[in-house]
Amino acid sequence: MENIYHIGFGVDANYAKYAGVLMTNIVLIHLGQPICFHIVCDGLYEEDKKRFESFSLLYKNVKVVLYDAVRSLSKLNPISSKAAPRLHRAVLLRILLPSLVSDDIKRIIYMDVDMLCLKRLDELWNRDMKGNIIAAAMQFPDKKKCESLNLSSNRLLAAGFMLIDVVSWKKNNITKRVFECFQKYSERFLAVEEDALNMVIDGEFLEIGDRFNFCIEVNNPLKCNIKNDIVVLHFFQEAKPWTKGCIPEIHKLYWRFVDLSLWYDVIEMKEPTTVKASFLAGVTEERKKNYKEAVKYYGATAKRLIEY
Repeated sequence: MENIYHIGFGVDANYAKYAGVLMTNIVLIHLGQPICFHIVCDGLYEEDKKRFESFSLLYKNVKVVLYDAVRSLSKLNPISSKAAPRLHRAVLLRILLPSLVSDDIKRIIYMDVDMLCLKRLDELWNRDMKGNIIAAAMQFPDKKKCESLNLSSNRLLAAGFMLIDVVSWKKNNITKRVFECFQKYSERFLAVEEDALNMVIDGEFLEIGDRFNFCIEVNNPLKCNIKNDIVVLHFFQEAKPWTKGCIPEIHKLYWRFVDLSLWYDVIEMKEPTTVKASFLAGVTEERKKNYKEAVKYYGATAKRLIEY
């Protein structure tokens, strides 16, 4: 197996800093391991370009490759007006990624940047893919969705974390086929590129379990129970570790790598933007006995509900 771990992200200019935190996390979890990061960008600030360059100089055995995908994305339809507000066209970058890397790269791990590694990825990187193009966690079975996508099986992959056989991906023209599918059905795809990818793959992927894509809600105490065997955390839904209301345990875990990253001075806590996130921010602050802040978020929740 190739000694260099190839790991890729897709980001717009506003999310590049979170890619920097995840890269810091991955490097520190994999000390001594040669890693090449591939970052497909929908726009990028000059300051972030400089930080990525500095990152590759700071860590031995680390390389960073940037790809400008603005023109490629501009040729595609806009994402569905019915899709969740947190989704934007940068999610399509993960489909571009395998087609952009050089032909000598045999496999690559794609990760959403709202993730964190808790353990090394060696086990996954050396996994026999058994002829599959993609290895990924399986979504909870959704018969209705599978029928709407006209799938022959009740198997849906979760595209936030994927081990991709680059050779097979290119040979089977997956990028082209997924984008053609997206162009045809873009307005009905609520999960955007994930729906298009599932329609093209049609259940033909290697299931690796949720250990590598363990979804938690960072502001919900009932949905933050992390098992000992989890390898990769996925900060799912609208609230992130940089959203006010994140429970202290998760904030501490994430901010450890923020403080060690080259982006420590530009990442700030943001206000919650949804009713649910505002309410849970109130719950978090109440648990911390910050009653003034709790009242603020409960009040914001009530106001938004009344407006709704």
